[in-house]
Amino acid sequence: MSTSSPTSNGRKAVADLTKIDKFYYKPDGSIMVEALRGLDLRIEEGEYIAIMGASGSGKSTLMNILGCLDQATDGTYLLDGRDVSTMDDDELSRVRREKIGFIFQAFNLISQLNMIENVEVPLFYHGVHRHERHRRAKEQLEMVGLGDRLSHRPAELSGGQQQRVAIARALVNNPSIIMADEPTGNLDTKTGAEILNLMAELHKKGLTIIVVTHDNRVADHCERIIRLSDGEIESDVVQRRIQRTSSR
Repeated sequence: MSTSSPTSNGRKAVADLTKIDKFYYKPDGSIMVEALRGLDLRIEEGEYIAIMGASGSGKSTLMNILGCLDQATDGTYLLDGRDVSTMDDDELSRVRREKIGFIFQAFNLISQLNMIENVEVPLFYHGVHRHERHRRAKEQLEMVGLGDRLSHRPAELSGGQQQRVAIARALVNNPSIIMADEPTGNLDTKTGAEILNLMAELHKKGLTIIVVTHDNRVADHCERIIRLSDGEIESDVVQRRIQRTSSR
């Protein structure tokens, strides 16, 4: 079992995992894969974390559990102080909408919708009135530098612009955590650096960001790097402290 608490400094924990196991089973009930084994992890408000590891190390499984896309086999996960294991599917869906913003390698934009409509999607499912949806989506697109692209569709934008739209969509519900899965994986080096600079600016404003990546260049932008091996935390290192410019 691996324990990690190198950052504890009095800040609130937004995610607190204790003795997390995640097993996948064969049809006969025997264990096929031990994806996570006795994992302890505390993530505090305002951290910028990279989760790294080789294929099969458990990093995607950990991301899915942190993002409430999957549940642990055993152990306790407190998200903003609430025990995720006690939630039914409806509660988990609501928590994902309210607490977590997702950024994916493939952008996952809806091709039939324009940019502002894409960013409005989480607000639609949250029951926000149309005029308020439009106002908040426009505000986030302007924040990521796309205020002049509101009526464009995904096919009319570059990869970097599409990822900026995805970031605006992730932010529109004012989540507790942003979870990014290889956010620069489909981008060239220059565009990827621009996206990482944008994420760094968001973090300096106090946003909690967790990035799953195999790319050391991405991890170098983070203040804390967690490396997994065989479902356990191999290392957990704070490499820098990043000064916040304000709090969200």
